[in-house]
Amino acid sequence: MKKFYVLILLMSVMSFAPLTAQPDLGAGVKGGINLATQVTTGSGENVAVQQLLGFNAGAYVNLFINDFIGFQPELLISTRGSNWDDPYYDVSDLLTYVDIPLLVKFQPIRYANIHAGPQVGLMLNARQKEDETGDITDIRDWYNFLDLGIAFGAEANLPYRINITIRYVLGLISATNDVQYIEPWRNNFLQISIGARLLGDK
Repeated sequence: MKKFYVLILLMSVMSFAPLTAQPDLGAGVKGGINLATQVTTGSGENVAVQQLLGFNAGAYVNLFINDFIGFQPELLISTRGSNWDDPYYDVSDLLTYVDIPLLVKFQPIRYANIHAGPQVGLMLNARQKEDETGDITDIRDWYNFLDLGIAFGAEANLPYRINITIRYVLGLISATNDVQYIEPWRNNFLQISIGARLLGDK
């Protein structure tokens, strides 16, 4: 009977071994493009707002607690905004943020993962460009310093330590204030980036 209990104990330890393994630490750099726009739930939803092409660049660190689950914070410089295209208001709002995504990653197979989590954005700059004249106006007073969103996407971990990520960030709060924009406008954007793994395999 004692041998039976010892056998059960050994099997239990072996079954939990993957969960108690040493955490897998990784890090890398990344950069790519953003396709951004702004949306509202007010009457301004009838305004013609078109996408803007921008960029993202920065670094990430990840920590996998087992073979499948990891946590990945990132630090990115990222642009967004929109093109306001109507007969009376033909301008582009060009916004730059420091973004801090805090992501949980699920990697069911070696070469791919899905991820999601909150993202905090801290405004660096906000400019408005007249599309006809090219004139630039500082509009930081029209926007809130803090931007919050939820990020979710998928990533391919390719050979030669290359990652390709497709992610969407959905704005949760208004990016604008009532200095200029009476209605709340939220930042949404699609993000496509290529990364280089400097440490770790994920």
